[in-house]
Formats: sequence, C-alpha cells, structure tokens
Amino acid sequence: MPDNNNGITKDVSIDVPTALVITSFVVIALYNVIELNFIIFATFKTRRGLYFFSFIVATWGIGPYAIRPLLKYLRVTSESLIYVTLAVIGWCCMVTGQSVVLYSRLHFVLWDVARLRLVLAMIIVDAVICHIPVIVMVYGANSSNPGPFVSATSIYEKVQVTIFFIQELIISGLYIYETIKLFRPEVELRGKTARHMTNHLLYVNAFIIILDITILGLEYSGRYSIQTSYKAFVYSIKLKLEFNILNRLVDLAQSTGKDLVQQSHPISTETCPERLTTKESAH
Repeated sequence: MPDNNNGITKDVSIDVPTALVITSFVVIALYNVIELNFIIFATFKTRRGLYFFSFIVATWGIGPYAIRPLLKYLRVTSESLIYVTLAVIGWCCMVTGQSVVLYSRLHFVLWDVARLRLVLAMIIVDAVICHIPVIVMVYGANSSNPGPFVSATSIYEKVQVTIFFIQELIISGLYIYETIKLFRPEVELRGKTARHMTNHLLYVNAFIIILDITILGLEYSGRYSIQTSYKAFVYSIKLKLEFNILNRLVDLAQSTGKDLVQQSHPISTETCPERLTTKESAH
C-alpha cells in the first residue's frame, strides 16, 4: 500500500515486505557502485576532463543516497541529521551528476556550441530551482517540528522528479536525434551492421527513459519510502548502461569512419576516455 508520504518525516514505520524491498534495491545499488568504480578506472586511462569527473561524481553520489533508506527506515540510527545530510549530498551528486554525464556524452555527436550552452544552462537552472528548495524542505520535514514542511515537501518532490525527468528526456532526445543525423548517410551506404548498431543505441536510450518513468510512477503513487531506494538502484543501472552506449558509439564510429573527436570539436580530448581519443578507435 502507498505510504501516504509518511516516509517523508523521521517518524515512520514500514512493514517487513517493504523493508525487504528497500534493502534489496540498496544492496544492488551499492554493488553496482563498486562495479562502476572498476569500470570507470579501467575505461578512462587519462583521468581528467568533464566526462570522467561527472562519472565519478554521479557514481559516488549513489552510495550515500542509497545508505539513507537503511539508516532511516530500518532504524539503524535515530539521528535524522546524519541520514538527511547523506541523502541530500548523494542526491545532488547522483541526479545532476547523471545529467552532466549525458551532457558530456552529447558532445560526441552535437558540435553546435550555442545549443550545448543552452543544455548546460538548463542543467544549472534546474539544479538551483530543484536542489535548494528540496534540501530546505527535507531538513524541515525531518526536524522536531515537521508539520509545516510535510505537505510542501510532498508536492515539491513530485515537481523536482518531473523536472529532472524532462531534463534527461531533452538531453537524451537531442542525443538520439543528433546520432541519427550524424550517422544516417553511412548507415544507408553500409547497410545492416551499421543500422543494427544505431538501433541498439536507440533501444538502450529508450530503456533508460522507461526506467525514469517508473521513478515517476512510484513518486506519484505516494510510495516515497520505496521510491528513494529504487531511485538509487535505477541511477546505478543508468550509469552502467552509459558505458554500453559509449562502446556502441565507438563501434559505430569505427564501422562508418566517423571521427568523434575533431579539431573543431568544442569538447577537449581530455574529456574523452582513451578509447575515443586514439586514432585506432576514432577512425
């Protein structure tokens, strides 16, 4: 049953099945974080640039955010300041970090500086209007006087989840459109193999969008307790899929002869993993 937003405050009880579901999502999310660290440091031989650091921030943000449901709902600690602080730090890094990862990846197929700056401006504005109010409300809702904050937190939680969903949808939509436009001539010339790679990129991006929709569904159904742990699980999956997209993009570039890192490219080669910056991979 929906928890009727009782999970927003610090005084909340959950049943055993819900506790098991929350624990399962948290454990999987934490496992994925460990695995992602190995993948990141194995993939990025040159460890600098926006793409690398956004991966690090987004990945490391999942850990504290995922731990929060265990501390709160399983009553590991009654000190709300501890798990709320972990949650807000992890949430900011995880959610906006994911958007910056998408923005960094967009540079590989979109070389219009003006549009890239608009995307970056959207990420910054959304971070300010979403993170700051929610942080204030969540601390208030978990204080000794939560009453004035519970209703506002419940409403604004839905607002921020929707805004971040639309933001990632816009960035993913731009990526899909620009990828199709960039590789369409080669796909038409080279046939089935290139078309299969392009379709795979589209399917993975579509699956990521579906995962985001499930977060929206849990939020709007009032299952706040489960939604918070499930979100950590989903974001860990999305980051793992990001490497799948990256590898497929490189494979598609290899098969069509595209150079993903051009001299006129607005993104520095320092931002790209080694596989994209070597001639053998980019050509």
